[in-house]
Amino acid sequence: MRWEVLVKAVWLVVFTMIALIGGCALVEYQGSVWVYLLFTALSTALLFFGFGRGAIFFDAFIGALLWIGFWLKFSVRIAFMNGAFMVPVGAFEGTPQSLDQALLVASCAFAALLLVRFARAQLFCYPQDLAQVAFSGLFALYLRFRWLALASFILLVLFVGVSNAWFGIYQRGMVARTQLPFGLNGVYTWLLTFGLAAFAAVLLRFEFERNRDQLWLVATLALAESFVSNVSLMSRGMILNAGALIYGGAALFQRVEAKLRAGLLLYVGVLFCALFVGSVFLVNSARLNVFYGYSNEAQGEQKQAALNQYTAALFIDRWVGIEGVMSVIDKPELGSELFEQALAERFDPTVTSFYDKNFINSYHSNTGEDGRHFISLPGYIAFLFYPGSYLFLFAAVAVFSIFAAALEYLTYRFAGRNMVLCALIAQVVAYRFTSFGYVPMQSYKLFGTIALTILMLYVADKLCGLLFRRTVA
Repeated sequence: MRWEVLVKAVWLVVFTMIALIGGCALVEYQGSVWVYLLFTALSTALLFFGFGRGAIFFDAFIGALLWIGFWLKFSVRIAFMNGAFMVPVGAFEGTPQSLDQALLVASCAFAALLLVRFARAQLFCYPQDLAQVAFSGLFALYLRFRWLALASFILLVLFVGVSNAWFGIYQRGMVARTQLPFGLNGVYTWLLTFGLAAFAAVLLRFEFERNRDQLWLVATLALAESFVSNVSLMSRGMILNAGALIYGGAALFQRVEAKLRAGLLLYVGVLFCALFVGSVFLVNSARLNVFYGYSNEAQGEQKQAALNQYTAALFIDRWVGIEGVMSVIDKPELGSELFEQALAERFDPTVTSFYDKNFINSYHSNTGEDGRHFISLPGYIAFLFYPGSYLFLFAAVAVFSIFAAALEYLTYRFAGRNMVLCALIAQVVAYRFTSFGYVPMQSYKLFGTIALTILMLYVADKLCGLLFRRTVA
């Protein structure tokens, strides 16, 4: 089967689903038909052009995340659940006018994203021919010590994953149980969130260049790393990093082979699904035990019911999106003062977040001493509407998009022209944007860590290149 056949088949399924769900939602929607159609058209365009010619990885991931969190969630809830949302929506009035405004706010942001996407395509997009590995020094090191590199990666993943789970250094929803010296908690956070995955991306690119027929081995290690890291983090987000690595790998194959490798695709797909389902089950069980006290065997039926509900929420409701906008638009205090207060929020695990306190009737409270730290997130579209201005929202979303595109370009330029790594970094940035809203001024830590990762790989390659040149001489 050729790649274009698979792509066309996927889009046929997606557009059919959009037509069916959108048609049902349109019948039930209480606001303006034209507003919903505009919202549907822009969200669909954002998704489609995110994967089209001239798109970069950020376009794909931000389009997919926003389409799920906004259009799919809203349409399913309107069409089949009487407009009831699982996530709190605060002061949202639920009137036709409020529904229209929520969709117009989202549409304004989508328009800004599309504008930047098409403008950026005139300046930078990935070449259709695959560039050779630019990290010649690191690649030479990998070729000489391949098995040592793979074994070291396995040991590092196991050490970090097991030690983090045991000592509680960094886990989602929890205050750190162990404080390490020399800023090592930050190192653990980096490795578990995307550092180990970045190493996997480098290994995947090197193995692709060395021998594509043996890529399944490194692909297995990459998926296993994502499984171990997410279980250790108590996170159900394995699909994010693993999906980015798979998509980046597919981009490599599309540039060198017209026909897809059905065997490799089937193997990776089955392994990914098995590990993802396993990670969700393990993490959900652990969360119910740790967060909600379902550790007694007598609570078996209650735990199973809670587990089913917890798992079902992952498909649509877990993705940050339309509820954030809905909770913001009817807030009377919208304006620059509220926006400045939100920007001034600082990290404190004992304080309930600004969004939870000011916008929604949140069930999250961090004032206890149980070691838990829960927050709700509005997403960057809702956050950027705190001033209540469509013009500010449009301009700010455009600036965010330009920044993401520039960061992806720098990753490609200085991190070995590694499209797998570019896909991973783009996913990390896109997910950060869609999960934006808590201690926003500390975002520099994430982006600084991304920059340091690129710099570390760049310097390591130069040092390896110098070493091998001296060895040859």
